[in-house]
Amino acid sequence: MTMTQTNLAKNLKEAYRVCNLDPLRGEAMKRYYVDLSKVRNTKAIGQVDTILEFQEPEKFTTILFTGHRGCGKSTELRRIQERWQEKYFIIYLEADREIDIEDARYIDLYLVLIKQIEYELRQRGIKFDDELLGNFEAWFKDITEETEETVEKSVSMSGTLDVSSSPFPIPFVAKLLVKLLAQIKGSDKRKKTIRQTLEQDISRLQADVNFLLDDGFRKLQQKFPQYQGFLVIFDNLDRVTPEVGDHLFFDYAAQLQALGCNIIYTVPISTIYSAKKVNNFFENSNIVPMINIYNLQRNKPDLDYQEEALKAVAKLIEVRVNVQDIFANYDDLLSLAKASGGHVRQLMQMMRTAITSANAKGGSKIDSEDVQTAIKQVQFDFERVIPDEHYSHLVNVYLNKEINNNQIGQLMLFNTSALEYNGNDRWNYINPVVESIQAFKKVLENVRN
Repeated sequence: MTMTQTNLAKNLKEAYRVCNLDPLRGEAMKRYYVDLSKVRNTKAIGQVDTILEFQEPEKFTTILFTGHRGCGKSTELRRIQERWQEKYFIIYLEADREIDIEDARYIDLYLVLIKQIEYELRQRGIKFDDELLGNFEAWFKDITEETEETVEKSVSMSGTLDVSSSPFPIPFVAKLLVKLLAQIKGSDKRKKTIRQTLEQDISRLQADVNFLLDDGFRKLQQKFPQYQGFLVIFDNLDRVTPEVGDHLFFDYAAQLQALGCNIIYTVPISTIYSAKKVNNFFENSNIVPMINIYNLQRNKPDLDYQEEALKAVAKLIEVRVNVQDIFANYDDLLSLAKASGGHVRQLMQMMRTAITSANAKGGSKIDSEDVQTAIKQVQFDFERVIPDEHYSHLVNVYLNKEINNNQIGQLMLFNTSALEYNGNDRWNYINPVVESIQAFKKVLENVRN
């Protein structure tokens, strides 16, 4: 769909609504997606497409997909889903909706995966083999000490299971998985007990899940022969802390690759910077970098901007709003683009703040004062979360365009006070709003003197 002036927001209320922070999907993807391939290295996306294209039927791959939170990974994953939904049976999971993202474990992902695959197959009239399912359910009942009655009572009380659309009776294991996942997400005590119980016989859990995946796919292919495999996308796992990321992707890398289906995991960018080297554990890791708005000169602290890249960032707003109606001056939009550092979510956050600032003072357009208010709000957010000991490291990033591969470096990437760019070179730079923080200025002055 080609954007026309009539599609664009013409007042602040409309602009606020269309500049939301949600990843693009469906109609919004058609209306608002901007091709950034000329100003951002998109090899990661192309590499994922190539892996999926070359993948042999009935063989499985595990793909790591990473980048800063808010850089546009979810939108790109939705595009991958659209491109491959005719060849793969795709299960798209938002991990933070399913599990406790602050304390994620591989066991949780196993349970979410088989729960969702059972549900999706059931919606298409496909049942697991009775004997396989019966054995799995019997083992699950025994190890968790759950019964039909205890599970039915819990599920009925919580109202978390939709039975209205099921084409046939919901199996016991589906109800049990709903109960266990609710307890893992809601109770620290039960979470620990459930995980420890299942981990005591993890080989049995893996084997049974894989038996069900194999049986389910064979039946799916009989009904829908175009599919060559399951593709499970675990989005939002990049929101786990660096410590949880290390636990998942290093300590339990083998378990994450043990299931009989194709899986894409989103990974915290801090994990890629670990000295443990993620490529020692996974074959395919793919990084979506920032939109590169700068001309890299390693010996120059304040970098010049690439005009084409700034305009590409501005276009993320221009496809949503009529710039003449919303901005007092086009330069104000470019100021937001510069302050974003090429970070898509930060751009949208500042845009929304600028809109509310303009409206709060009775204006009909965003002016330079509103833009500065928006930039300051992001700056204040960083001031609240950046530890004092990080500023000397941020100054080093500012001066040398590289980050230390240590815990502090990982944390700076995680909270986006430092960003990664790559193209012909891989390099780092501070988030532009950090440069205005007094604590940063003070450390920089001391270094220069």
